[in-house]
This record gives sequence, C-alpha cells and structure tokens, in this order.
Amino acid sequence: MEKNARGYVQESCQALEEASRCLQQALSTVEKDQNRDRIQQSLDGLTAVQSHCRETANVLSHQ
Repeated sequence: MEKNARGYVQESCQALEEASRCLQQALSTVEKDQNRDRIQQSLDGLTAVQSHCRETANVLSHQ
C-alpha cells in the first residue's frame, strides 16, 4: 500500500525524533564550548521543526 501525505508526515516526525536523540547524544560527548553551542543551536532549531511537524500530523489525522 502506498503512503499518503499523513504517512509521509508521520515518518518525517519519527526521523526528526531520531535526529533529536542523536543531537542529544552529541551534546553529551562534545568537548569544545564552541561546538557545544552549535549543537545546541541545531537542537533548538530542530525542536521548533518537530513541533510544527507534530501539528501538521495532528491536522492531517483529523481530516
């Protein structure tokens, strides 16, 4: 069965969650403050994208 838009969005949300976990792991191993700041900025940006993705998935699941 072929995925619809909702399926693709849900898959994207799952991939974003995995990326978030990876960045969290990176934060726990990084040594340089400059690199820590960059990883944290990436994580902050990703958090905003995750929120938007979840909202989109929620809208699509109620249509």
